[in-house]
Amino acid sequence: MSREDYIKALIKSHGYTMKNFAKIINMPYTTLLSILNGSIGGAAMDNVLKICGALNIRIEDLNNLAANVETENPRAAVAANIDPQLLRLLQDMPAEKQIALKLLLANK
Repeated sequence: MSREDYIKALIKSHGYTMKNFAKIINMPYTTLLSILNGSIGGAAMDNVLKICGALNIRIEDLNNLAANVETENPRAAVAANIDPQLLRLLQDMPAEKQIALKLLLANK
């Protein structure tokens, strides 16, 4: 999952639409869409801070997510004896449920 998809899923999981969220963080809706449909890495730091602050996440978490996305390899997971059916179920899970599961597992 990309950083942008992660942010979109978090916004949705908090019960916001993109328009509502943009209004809450005092950012033009078009700017938010541009960031989330392009690359958050190219966004102005002030805008990234607004987004992260409103979602209660740290910029470092986004950076770590980007590093994990670059190194993830689903075939390696299968090779590591993970049940392929379970892996398929996880991959088919909606993004917001994937995030909730990751947060749940990270807190253990």
